[in-house]
Amino acid sequence: MHPLDDPATYRWRDPGGMVGLVARFPAMGEEAWLLGMRLRLPAALESTAVAVLGMGGSGVGGDLLAALLAPTFPVPVVVVKDSVLPAAVGPQTLLFVCSYSGETAETLAAYRAAKAAQAPAIVITSGGTLAAEAERHGDPLVRVPAGLPPRAALPYLFLPMVSALRRLTHLGELSGEWREAAAVLRDLAAELGPEVPLARNPAKRLAATLGERTPAVYGASTALGAVAYRWKCQFNENAKTLAHWGAFPEVNHNETVGWTDGAAAGRTAVVLLREPDEPEERRQRIGATREVAFAGAAAVEEVVARGEGRLSRLLSLVLLGDFTSVYLALLRGVDPTPVPVIDEVKRRVSGTPH
Repeated sequence: MHPLDDPATYRWRDPGGMVGLVARFPAMGEEAWLLGMRLRLPAALESTAVAVLGMGGSGVGGDLLAALLAPTFPVPVVVVKDSVLPAAVGPQTLLFVCSYSGETAETLAAYRAAKAAQAPAIVITSGGTLAAEAERHGDPLVRVPAGLPPRAALPYLFLPMVSALRRLTHLGELSGEWREAAAVLRDLAAELGPEVPLARNPAKRLAATLGERTPAVYGASTALGAVAYRWKCQFNENAKTLAHWGAFPEVNHNETVGWTDGAAAGRTAVVLLREPDEPEERRQRIGATREVAFAGAAAVEEVVARGEGRLSRLLSLVLLGDFTSVYLALLRGVDPTPVPVIDEVKRRVSGTPH
């Protein structure tokens, strides 16, 4: 029996139940969408920009939001992953403030600067200092369930923003997109769960291919670059391994040259995130890159997004990456849940004693 098909693997190597949290992604999404629907929204706004404040697992939702909205949204979406707020943020900027714990130092500093700049804000958190400050300012607050690793709470941190923007800006198609995405995610979770054997489980097979190799994940478009970054972060935190990420066509102007390092290429496995209806130019570009740049890679795998809408396609690839990263952790013999390096750096920065 393959280790990923053995229930004992999950009992011994996943005591925190990360694979179960990933399997709950569709249910979390349903709850998160309703949280956004119930949110008390600010008065009608004439915003000239949207800014999302967030770090790590709480910030990747901003990347996905920008990728989702870029083709149709009439104002720019800026993602701020720092304590320093861009000078352009002000009363005409709609702010989403995302910190799962409510204690992220960088996000709190940026939020305080934004309030000083009179920016209207919607806050998403499980509690902590951020929730208290949002209540003091009278900002709309999405209080999400506590007790999860922030990276496992992505649906709660991302989908309330989509739901709120649909109501604020009358982007009615986003509601239809969520209905499709919810169905796609339910089907995909059933296909990728731990009870499905490796022979029929694309996430398990991909994890087995990656093994001890360094993953390099590339999105077939700029929008899918946001998903590639999520894969990279999940490999870092869950599988405790270095990983690369990028997106076409930008990688053809820099990173593909690095693949001429034959020794490094031979230790690296490529994962290409594709869409079913890519333009012919993009298909040719990716095919040429496989032949020219990735010829020395240890492996090259392709996965294709599911669904018709942008939201389905983004989230279907996110869910596949989440499952793959946990299965890779188990194959590498590491517990996917704890992140001791992050915790130790935070302790040293905060000055908290042992």
